[in-house]
Amino acid sequence: MPNIERERRIAKIRCDNARELQLRLFPDWPDDRRGAPKTVVRSAIFGVVRRGRRQRVVEMPVACPVGTTIMITGWRLDQHDCDVWLEVMHLARNTTPGTEVRFTMHSMLKRLGLPADGKEHYDRLKRRLKHLSETTLSYETPTNEGVAGALISDFDIDKATGEAVVTTNPKIRSLWESVSWLDVEQRRSLGANQLAKALHAMLAALPEWPPMRLDTLMQRVGAEYGRLRDFKSALASVLDDFRATGWIRGYTIGKGDGGLVSIDKVPTPTQARALAARPK
Repeated sequence: MPNIERERRIAKIRCDNARELQLRLFPDWPDDRRGAPKTVVRSAIFGVVRRGRRQRVVEMPVACPVGTTIMITGWRLDQHDCDVWLEVMHLARNTTPGTEVRFTMHSMLKRLGLPADGKEHYDRLKRRLKHLSETTLSYETPTNEGVAGALISDFDIDKATGEAVVTTNPKIRSLWESVSWLDVEQRRSLGANQLAKALHAMLAALPEWPPMRLDTLMQRVGAEYGRLRDFKSALASVLDDFRATGWIRGYTIGKGDGGLVSIDKVPTPTQARALAARPK
């Protein structure tokens, strides 16, 4: 009997150690995908921000799924900041949070599909790293509340070699319990269209698109449009393009501010299997 109890304790320790290791590492994903927490891509942490409107904010609530409250303090982040963060976290996948990620500014600009020469793009990339390190998330869920910290802990650039060293933030590890895989080539093909990138990421996080009010969707992607009709027009243009490329089968947008946006999306193979396994 004592031997059985001892073996049970050893098995529990091994299970706990494996679980701890899993929690300690950032997740892994294929090289042709970019991993992003579903909490992030289904909220307005990275918004659709117009050029010239970048601002500092203090405890600014961002739209997110029901049951969760997220506030940011620091810079209002946009989809181009998201592109940088996705690439940094791609290099950090399957590593221990708090690890240093190294890359040259030249190589990162190439990853982002930007000209790797010229001071303008170099300075813009440096500013985006600065914004990511200076913007803090605080949150409240039905079970927890607290401060998750900045999206990256810090960064340092060697001016002589152009090598950047970014330290990931262990405090945001909890965001990565549920991850979406974004098709990086599809995202890159969207160019500078921030609304298209925000919708592409949100669609990737949802096996099925839940019908959503037009004004709610504008808030959820953090879109800065002066009039809802302008957002509706831009949304229709993006969804027309998505339908032409075969990413969605079709869509409808109801009338009025509260008109429902319904999208018939094409699920990934993994999502299709999950949908097929649902009870009728």
